[in-house]
Amino acid sequence: MTPAPVLQLEAARGVGEHLPQAALTLALFAGDFALVEIPGPRRGAAFADLCGGLAALASGHVRFLGHDWGALPSTHADALRGRIGRLFNAPLHPDTADVAARVLLARQHHTRTPMAALRAEAAALALQFGLPGLPAGPARLLSGPDLLRAACVRAFVGQPRLVILELPLAAQGDDLLAALLAVGAQARGGGATVLWLAAAGPALRDRALGATHRLRLTESGLLPGRHAMRPLLSAGA
Repeated sequence: MTPAPVLQLEAARGVGEHLPQAALTLALFAGDFALVEIPGPRRGAAFADLCGGLAALASGHVRFLGHDWGALPSTHADALRGRIGRLFNAPLHPDTADVAARVLLARQHHTRTPMAALRAEAAALALQFGLPGLPAGPARLLSGPDLLRAACVRAFVGQPRLVILELPLAAQGDDLLAALLAVGAQARGGGATVLWLAAAGPALRDRALGATHRLRLTESGLLPGRHAMRPLLSAGA
């Protein structure tokens, strides 16, 4: 039996000025890595909301792990969102009073994993992202890059089934990009799907990123990416 997609958009038309009016169709399975070129952060955030069941639909369906967001009671939908990790375009606000608590907040409400184990997982992820450990205390004590790294930990901790990254590829240093790709590959190996929403730029041409899908989000819908692999011509072509 063919497994169900982790994320499925079925001719979904979102409501709102930042979403295209065209029907969006997409199916992502466990282990997929979709790299989607977006025209700006507002459209990226709106598309991420659509995938997470936070945006109203004019028509069509959006399903996560086989569940139609539009048919779920709000309490069930909130619990299901606990299986989605998200790196927001504005990762962690400098006014955050306790970085560690903010990193773990969503997971501790939607998992049966003991808190000690969750903190240990977060600390291990923090090391992979170049931090000395899970940051403690107020965000004002951390630099902007370290706040971004802590937000990366938040996106991947708790073994989410879908990770949505709202992050321009070109703006990141090589070390953070390498860490995101490595942690993302580990998550995908465990059955997660990674959806990276990135602005146009030279980094989108990098084959080393290992994307299984390269797409563009446009007014006409989700189209093949500018640098998607093209099928080879047959010998007689």
